[in-house]
Amino acid sequence: MAEARLRDSVDAFAHFLGELTAALHPAEGWYGVFARRDPEGLRACLEGREVPPWDVVESLLHDLAGRRGEQAAAEAGARARELHGAAAAAYDVLTGGPAALRARFDAMLDELHHATGRERELRAALQQADAATDTAALEGELAWIADDVARARARVREIRQRMADSATSATSATSAASADSTASADTTAPPPASGAHAPYGSYAPGAGAVAPYGTADEALAPYEDPAGDPAAESADDLAGRRAPEGPGTSGSIPSAGFRENEEGRNPAKEGEWSAVGRDSGPAAAPPDFPQQSSQAVTNAVSHLAELRAAGRGGEAHAVLCAAARRPAEELPRIAAELERAGLAADVATLLWEVACLPPEPLAAAAGALAAAGRVQDCVSLLRQGVARPVGEVGDAALALRQAGRTAEARELLAAMVRARTSEEAAGLAATTDAPEVLLPLLVEAADRVSEHRRRDLVHALRTAGVSDRLIGVR
Repeated sequence: MAEARLRDSVDAFAHFLGELTAALHPAEGWYGVFARRDPEGLRACLEGREVPPWDVVESLLHDLAGRRGEQAAAEAGARARELHGAAAAAYDVLTGGPAALRARFDAMLDELHHATGRERELRAALQQADAATDTAALEGELAWIADDVARARARVREIRQRMADSATSATSATSAASADSTASADTTAPPPASGAHAPYGSYAPGAGAVAPYGTADEALAPYEDPAGDPAAESADDLAGRRAPEGPGTSGSIPSAGFRENEEGRNPAKEGEWSAVGRDSGPAAAPPDFPQQSSQAVTNAVSHLAELRAAGRGGEAHAVLCAAARRPAEELPRIAAELERAGLAADVATLLWEVACLPPEPLAAAAGALAAAGRVQDCVSLLRQGVARPVGEVGDAALALRQAGRTAEARELLAAMVRARTSEEAAGLAATTDAPEVLLPLLVEAADRVSEHRRRDLVHALRTAGVSDRLIGVR
């Protein structure tokens, strides 16, 4: 009976997925991408033999927004999250529970590691391209690899949360069994309350203590992600995304990804972001580390190299998680040590983990990277840092501004303008304690993205009741 109920949850989502795809064009959008790249995987999801990762569902909702409108996508998205959460939890029980989840987690970490390594290789190849280089082919492959990286990161978070949920459910079941035993011995005892399963996507911060530096247990701890649920994006966010152009380079639904829409961006103005690391704040050399701190970094990187060589991806990721929480001034040294050890691909994973820190340490890390001359890493960190509530993005930007890192604050706000709707970006006015500092900077950042982004943002701010004087426009 219990297995039948679990099967019903998976079937209910498969039925919903069938209705969703029936509203889409099978040769267009992400639905067309998935159908071409992995028809068998797509069929398995539609038949209820597999439950797709959430990012795949999200992409299909993007297609729906394009065909039926944003309101229809938003309504379908709410139902999709509910059904997907129940189906994923049921599927995890049916396919082996925590052990199977851990195997999937390790496999996804490996995929993320390889994808980030390939992404860095392609970016380096483009930087070194000459007249004889087929840059169009490189750019096409880079677009797909960047998508692979984005999806792998989202799936690491999803599986980690599902492992935490699975552990919570197991604990609840054990407690219930114990209570049942007590109740059978004492007929006056009240019936046990069943433990509630945490809903999918509830990435609750503070769910567990931070493990000691370099331990493997941290990889299994609930993910402390101040950015919230990466899946909980609105239809407005989805409407600005499209599939990369050019032939795909990997052959399954789990490897497909998405890319930010380039429409309306101003490459000439975006070139001004070369000022990051130069036009604000001191251009300092990497700091001298106390011997104890320096040795800890060296030891951690050596340990990480051993774990990678042994194929122990989960434990390697735990080391990177802990490294991300070390003092900000150590970050450039950690990145340099990783590169010297032949672990350059892990720098991207390290930056991703740093991007999930609270606003103040995120800002401190960006400042440290810029001061050490690691401009590309600084920009990458800032652009990843916008996957959090608007108020936290504002707090990080304000911390950067107060530290004299104005260019970095603008870069962070510009990334937010690209990733969010104008109305969401304008919400910064209601969440910041220093609107007279941040709002003019926000408008300036929007202008550097494009004129129409600036115009839309100013309109949204005025609609929200913000005066022109406060945002620095006439």
